[in-house]
Amino acid sequence: MDAISSGGILKFPDTLLGAIGAWQRGWREQQDVRIGLAITLLEQAKFLDSKFRTVDFPCYRKRFLHVGELVATIIEDNLHEGAVSWTTKLEFAEEFKGIVRLDALTGAVFRHTPEPSEVVLNLHALWSDRDFVSAVESYKQKNGDNADALVHFRDTQGEVILTAPLRGSEIIRLSGTPSFFDDLCDKAGVVPERRDDVWRQLFASGRDPTMPRYTTTEGAQTVIGNVITKIRELLATIREKNSVG
Repeated sequence: MDAISSGGILKFPDTLLGAIGAWQRGWREQQDVRIGLAITLLEQAKFLDSKFRTVDFPCYRKRFLHVGELVATIIEDNLHEGAVSWTTKLEFAEEFKGIVRLDALTGAVFRHTPEPSEVVLNLHALWSDRDFVSAVESYKQKNGDNADALVHFRDTQGEVILTAPLRGSEIIRLSGTPSFFDDLCDKAGVVPERRDDVWRQLFASGRDPTMPRYTTTEGAQTVIGNVITKIRELLATIREKNSVG
């Protein structure tokens, strides 16, 4: 039986469960579909107890960044996406959709502790509630819309849904492909006659120095600082040319 609140209203109605399942099924990067799903989810989630719409710990989001997004993300420190999924698990964020993408500049991992107004839904809190779990089981038995996606994902992704903007100042990882092996050796001071041995040793230990990887948090912010400087210099040059013209 579905859990009933003290006011006689379903705590977790089928419309809410269907909206969560549809969201978790995904939108295959079709932004118009995501916006529609987000509108429905926002409408359903606003009636939930506040404990399911509260997050007081850091959350992470993996996002591949493109050229046209750098000013909003890094210079303005405020790229708005609307309602999107974040995770409480750093490892999941790092692995999500791989480390690099050919059509993107870099993969960035953001860390953010949300403001109360930014929280749409805390799925971890929902799955920790026995009444919610019971409601999902009942919904599954009824073959409710998107029940399969709801049951499949559960809380495995540590998902929370936020409307928080992406800020360059909150980037803790940047992905990329390291320089070629000889360039790395040059920087490390490895002489040419030693490089074959170093290469074999690295592979024997399971490490490939040419594979894509993430920076440290300090390294990511160093890169962000350099990008800010270069973009500002570029914008200054453009303004100067326009004023002369």
